[in-house]
Amino acid sequence: MDPFSLLATVKAGISAGRTVASLSKEIGQFFDATDQAKKAYSKKRGSSTKSANSEALDRWAELQKQADLEHELREFIVNSRGLSHWNSLLKIRKEVLAEKRELEARLRREAIERQELALTIAGIVLLLTASAIGAAAFLHHLKWIDIMDYLP
Repeated sequence: MDPFSLLATVKAGISAGRTVASLSKEIGQFFDATDQAKKAYSKKRGSSTKSANSEALDRWAELQKQADLEHELREFIVNSRGLSHWNSLLKIRKEVLAEKRELEARLRREAIERQELALTIAGIVLLLTASAIGAAAFLHHLKWIDIMDYLP
């Protein structure tokens, strides 16, 4: 959903007497939408047919729109529930974002460890195979074994 409709849903819910906790899903979706807009701004986009000035203006306008929506939500929650509710919401949001970052970092570390393990195992198998072939060739050279006995 777009942030405008999510903000309207949150406002309607609070006006109807629902608690901020019961609107957690909608508020979370709203913050996710604003975070996605911020990430889209920070990521470099591929070449487009727009000029650099037009692209910059579009990005700035999107950021301002998201900031205005977040400010509007803040004002609505502060006016209806008080500043302490907004501060507790921001505190919980920071905690959740920190947990997500830690999870992403842990998953990246685990993926790197799996890649290193696979590379190590492949290296060991390659070295063992090369050693076995080399040993067989050396024993054939010494005439201790005849490799042709083992080939079809």
